[in-house]
Amino acid sequence: MRLAQYYAYVFPSDSALAMLAGLGPLVEMGAGTGYWARRLRSIGVDIAAFDQAPIDGGRTNRYHPASRLWAHVEQGDQTVLSGYAHCGLFLCWPPLFSSLGDCLTHYRGDTVAYIGDGGYRTARLDHLHEAFTKVATAPVRALDPDPAVRPELTIWKRAPRPAGGLPGQARQGKLAVGAGNI
Repeated sequence: MRLAQYYAYVFPSDSALAMLAGLGPLVEMGAGTGYWARRLRSIGVDIAAFDQAPIDGGRTNRYHPASRLWAHVEQGDQTVLSGYAHCGLFLCWPPLFSSLGDCLTHYRGDTVAYIGDGGYRTARLDHLHEAFTKVATAPVRALDPDPAVRPELTIWKRAPRPAGGLPGQARQGKLAVGAGNI
């Protein structure tokens, strides 16, 4: 667990980095120590990294206490995502009981890259399956996974919007304003 706190909760393999690099510019939420941002920048990826409690900020980061900062991470929560529609959204091992599950409420872009385990030890993204279609997966090596679940990198593209509405609207009957239906 100490390695996870010092670096990241998932080991950034060359294949995962290449997959992410192919998505174009990225915005990372919950960037923690900035380790993934550093590795991605080292291969030429344009990435903006955010965390509610950056390591060098005024708030204590409970997931990365007394850790090294690997790359610059801006202070910000998921509300900053509305300004990053031109970027793919990247989340790596978002904490299970964090507010990162509602990122899609604020994100207007077309691509999501999510590294997690689907809700066992990582946050599930609200409305991901309704608004996006999974287009690629790759196994990853988590440093503290649930033994019963295989963690993976999944790439999602925004589903075509139905005529006269947003994805998920037909099934729900009406769009709940502010409920994250994108």
